[in-house]
Parts: sequence; structure tokens; C-alpha cells
Amino acid sequence: NQGDYIGSGGLWFVEKGDFTGHPAGLAWTGLPNSPLKLTTEEFNQVVDPQKIPNGTGGFKKPENVIDAPYITMAQAKEKLPDLKLPAVWLPHGIQGISNAEPIVIPEGHFGPFAGQVLIGDQGQSKIMRVILEEVDGVMQGASIDFRSGFQSGILRMAWAADKSLFIGETNRGWGSAGEANEGLQRLVWNYNVPFEMRTVKAQPDGFLIEFTKPVNKATAEDLTSYAVESFTYKYYPVYGSPPVDNKTLKILGVEVAPDGMSARIAVEGLREDYVHKISLNGVRALDGSFSLVHPDAYYTLHNIPAGDKMMIKLTPAQASTKEAAPAAQPAQPKKPVTPSGIPSEAEIKTILAANTCSACHMKDKKVIGPAYDEVAKRRYSNERIVELIYNPEPQNWPDYATPMPPMAQVSKEDAMKIAKWINSLR
Repeated sequence: NQGDYIGSGGLWFVEKGDFTGHPAGLAWTGLPNSPLKLTTEEFNQVVDPQKIPNGTGGFKKPENVIDAPYITMAQAKEKLPDLKLPAVWLPHGIQGISNAEPIVIPEGHFGPFAGQVLIGDQGQSKIMRVILEEVDGVMQGASIDFRSGFQSGILRMAWAADKSLFIGETNRGWGSAGEANEGLQRLVWNYNVPFEMRTVKAQPDGFLIEFTKPVNKATAEDLTSYAVESFTYKYYPVYGSPPVDNKTLKILGVEVAPDGMSARIAVEGLREDYVHKISLNGVRALDGSFSLVHPDAYYTLHNIPAGDKMMIKLTPAQASTKEAAPAAQPAQPKKPVTPSGIPSEAEIKTILAANTCSACHMKDKKVIGPAYDEVAKRRYSNERIVELIYNPEPQNWPDYATPMPPMAQVSKEDAMKIAKWINSLR
């Protein structure tokens, strides 16, 4: 789970002697039977513990200072070889906020997804699907949303004899998107195959995406149907991390299989030990022209496999575009401006999602945190809301079990837009 030293939730393959990242686990390495010999002192020489005295014999809680220098877990591993990286990061606020038990889908269960891993999430009351592969001796892979809308927070899962999945749930002591205090629900495969990415696999120059149903080739061969961006997390004693070092990567080419069941994309600028968000918003199914149920996959790329790279072929349209001078563009109409700088519904939705606010708050519904229209009723000034984004006061909301962490990654501009939008809900 996300926490001190752990930038986001994830899935680790733990073997005897592995160090999974939190220095509290180094307390016993001096014992003669410890398979791990790394000491806290050696660790602190690589990762600054940020221990600043608080004047009362203890230490101040480290805070996320946006512009402060940082290292990543992968960079720390270069000096701490015992450190084990997660096979897959589960981006916080997008694919859960309190990741729970992983469970393998057995053969013969849940159709095309057999052999993959399901991971429940307590906070967002949903299940993610993880596709794994081993590249040069290292486990890595992609995570994709699977099923949401459970009545309470997911903790445990167990397969039944009829190949259905029982889900054990609670939100007592820790809030959840599902409003019920508890739940025992059953997920049953109805034999209707959805249009999904079945697998995502790394290639020497990009990714191979296999589908559960044939794609419409015109949409799948269109480069604009795809988007890839990459990011990573800080490795430091602060609770969690915002995504950092974000980059948008260029799609160079695509090859669609003759049967329409897979597409290989070539991507410029792949980065090892980074999460790659792969979006297929433009791809459509051959039958019915449906979009993908879940168009985003998050691939944690530790090793880029060896092999042949794709031969990039330009379509006639692309070739003529490359050779021709760019035509003059007509003047674009000005975007409508809302009163007093209040962002539109589309803009605020993007801001809230980008800053993971949507993981805990909704406009008019209590989730893990209060609804925005309830915050509006408090009649805080815009400036006061901005202050509370950076320095929350959980005592103001005693009915909520989950305290809000400081959201230092939110820019001042976005924070003020959020504040103005909240107050507009009055």
C-alpha cells in the first residue's frame, strides 16, 4: 500500500532476503539468522530519512516539498541491490487507494482472463486486473480496471466451486466508495465476452496489445487512436508520492494483426522502471463499433525486451502530409470564459482526476471524504479552501474515518480553480 517510502500501491514478488522498501524492516538485519544484512545506517546514506527534531524529543513529520531534489526507488536500487522493486505499480487514486488481497484467476474461470491476477481495493470498492510477464528474469506487467461499484470496501476474495468469486467487504475504520458498512457479494461470469484489452506485453520498441474481440482495423490503424505517457514516483520518507517526471511519448507506428485480435504500437522514448499509461480511446470493436470497456492500461516497464523493432510504414495520407507544406490553419474560436474564472464541468473534471481528488470526493455524494457541495455549505473563502488543500484539518470532519493527506502536488492555479468551483456549488 501507499505510505511512508512507498509512492503508490503495487504488487511485489517477495523472495527470502528481499528488502521491499520501508526501512522499518531493517530492524532485525543484525541478527545472525537474518538473510538480509542491509543496515538502517547504510540505507539512510542513500535515502535521506529527513529526521528534523520537533523540539520535544521527537521528529517532525516529513512533508512533500515539490521542488526538493529526490531519487526514485529504481535509482536507490543501483546502490542498494537488496531492494526489490514492485512488479507492477497501481497508480494511487486511479487504481485504488487501499489495495487489498491479490488472487489468481484459475484456468476455466472468467473466460479470456484466466491466469491473470485480480487485486481488490478497499477505498475505491473495486477490483483491478493485472497481466504479468517475465522479461530478463524480472517480473513486470500492466494493470487495468476490472469491475467497480461494490457496496463496500473490498478486503478478501475467494473462489467458489461453481467458478464464481466471493468478495468480503468492510469500511468500518476506513472509508470506502461503497457506502455500506460491510458486504459479502458474489461476482459471476455470464459468458458474455466484453471488448477489452486481454493482455499488454512489452516489445523492443513499444507494446503488443491483444484484444478479447476483433477490432475495426480502420480505427486500430489510426495513430491518433493511441496515446502513451510515462511517469514515476519519489522514494522518500513522506507518505506517498505524486506522479513525477511525466512525459508524453510519441506513437511512431502501428501494426494490426490480420485477424484483428492484436495491435502492436511503436513508441518513441520508452523508459525503464517507469509506469507507461497506454490509452486506446479511439480503438473500436469490429462488431457494433463499441469502444473498450476500460481503455487505459498502466504498464510498469522494468526491462525492455530484446528483438526486432517494427518496420515503420507510412500510409499514403501520412506520406503526403510529411511531404506537403503545412496549410494555413483557420482562426480558432475563443473558448468561452465562465464567470469569475470558475472552471467548466469538463475542466474541473480533468483537474480533479489529474490531482487524484476524484479518488475520495464526488460532487454531491459522500464517499471516502465529504461531497464537494457539503464543503461549499461551510462557506470557506476561496483562499481558505486552498490552504486546507495543502494543510488539511481532519478535526473539521469528525464523521470521516480517513484523514486527508496534504496535497502538495496540486498547483496553486489548480487549487484556486478547485476552490472557486466548490464555492460555485452554493
